Amino acid sequence: MKIVFKISILLICLSSFSTTISYAQDLKDYKKEYETLQDSVSKYTNSNKRLAVDFEKELLQLAEKNNDTTGIIKLLHRLGSNSQVIAEFEQSIGYFQKELKLISKYNINRDSIKFKGFTEIEILAQLGQNYKLLGQYDKAFKTYDKCLIIAERDHLEFYKAVMPAIIADLHFTVGDYKEALIKNKKSFSALTKVTDIDKNIIVHNRSSIALNLSEIYLKLNEKDSAIWILNDDVLDQLDSVSRFKMRVIAQRGKIYLKKEEFQKALLNLKEAEKMAYKYDSVLAPAVVYYDLAETYFKINEKEKAIHTLEEGIAVAKPRVKETSLTEDYKLLAKIYKETGNLEKSNEYYEKYILNQTALEKSKDTISTSFHTQKLSNLEKEKISQNNKFYLFMSIGLVLVLILIAYILYLIKEKKKNTEKFNVLLSKFNQEEKSTLEIIDTKDKVLEEKVSAEVNEETTYLILAGLQTLKEQEYFLRQDCNSYNVAKKIKTNTTYLSKVINSHFEKNFNTYINDLRINYAILRLKNDSRFRSFSVQSIAEEIGYKSADSFSKYFKLSTGLNPSFYIKQLNSLS
Repeated sequence: MKIVFKISILLICLSSFSTTISYAQDLKDYKKEYETLQDSVSKYTNSNKRLAVDFEKELLQLAEKNNDTTGIIKLLHRLGSNSQVIAEFEQSIGYFQKELKLISKYNINRDSIKFKGFTEIEILAQLGQNYKLLGQYDKAFKTYDKCLIIAERDHLEFYKAVMPAIIADLHFTVGDYKEALIKNKKSFSALTKVTDIDKNIIVHNRSSIALNLSEIYLKLNEKDSAIWILNDDVLDQLDSVSRFKMRVIAQRGKIYLKKEEFQKALLNLKEAEKMAYKYDSVLAPAVVYYDLAETYFKINEKEKAIHTLEEGIAVAKPRVKETSLTEDYKLLAKIYKETGNLEKSNEYYEKYILNQTALEKSKDTISTSFHTQKLSNLEKEKISQNNKFYLFMSIGLVLVLILIAYILYLIKEKKKNTEKFNVLLSKFNQEEKSTLEIIDTKDKVLEEKVSAEVNEETTYLILAGLQTLKEQEYFLRQDCNSYNVAKKIKTNTTYLSKVINSHFEKNFNTYINDLRINYAILRLKNDSRFRSFSVQSIAEEIGYKSADSFSKYFKLSTGLNPSFYIKQLNSLS
């Protein structure tokens, strides 16, 4: 029995030893195969990203086969990022979503990967970017909102600095360039103060933001700023990796195109295209095709322009939402129209209209009227291809109707103003003895409630003082205010306000404005030289600091602008 037991123990030990040896051999084989594939990835990362992704897929299968959780997470992240680089956005989303699910359950040695970008907020930011590139703006906004919440909650300085630039990309997409500029500038500056992440990541992000700023400046027609942000002094401090250089060269080409320096544009864009083919021959036709095609079109090489656009669209279309090709279709339609191929032109105009309509629904921050106008203009252009005569007649009729409506409006306004002027003139005869009281405004809300605090004697003295200052035309001085007036007539501002409220049924400011406007009305009527002054000079002459203030109170009191009143008076002379 003891012998049997010893034999059993020996067999178990041998079995365990055999299993250990087998496991060690498997682990050794796994590491060897992993290193071989990793060498292939490293070899093609910069020269052929698409091939590198294929090797990374094999690495992922190997890691999954060997239950290497940390390896799986790292590879899912790399595949998500690199799939985005080669414009495989749906594929990128799939990898990031798998990584997000896995990392939420991953607790063992989590700190070992925490500072290498494998965090929830980083994955969400990348997902948001994919949604944006696919035109799924609602998902992008919601995903970025989650990032902002996490950044604030966990005090993540890098993400608090970089998120404005990421969100700015959405503002740019929907045409809000000024807001995009503000947010990108904010991130560009804030990233210089971030210390909680690797310096190379900061440099890379500032490089991308520099390109974003250049594009925004270009949209705002600030071409000098667009080229300045890409100057050598700035770029020396930023990312110098080859792909970034390609993007800079392409952007410079675009700027030269907008500056109508077509040969410089062509030189830069062709160089960028050459670099694109070096990095990814599959995606290369879709890198600079739009700007390159437009350059060809501008230098009258229409066939090259058409070929470049159609080739680029063919590569981009399977990878992006078709609405992102809206402007491509429009340019193609325009080029085909120039070549006389109206059938093709109409075909692409139809695609432009359909995609522009779909784009409107996703870009809810763009005004409906703006899109409607673009579609309306496009429809008019399409009609002109079929029947220019009717289009010109329609435009002419619309212009005539607008002109008639405008003339009628002017006539109506002039008639109303003339009636107001005549009413004002008629008051001169009625107010011969008190011409300075043509305007007598009553305020509904008074500064001080009427009370018995001011006795009759004080009231009389205040009114007498006001009359004296009125006769001295003190109200024409710019320093005429309640404090100075009260001081002049030896009272306080409270008593002054109460008496004016009670006796004149108006506030102090209204009282002074009425005196000034009455003075202006009368003097302008009687003094032709005064009428020759500018509105600013008249305003200063009667106590106002600006022409706007004078015009505002004159209009409120008379219903007329000072310039119209002066013009009518001159016509009577």
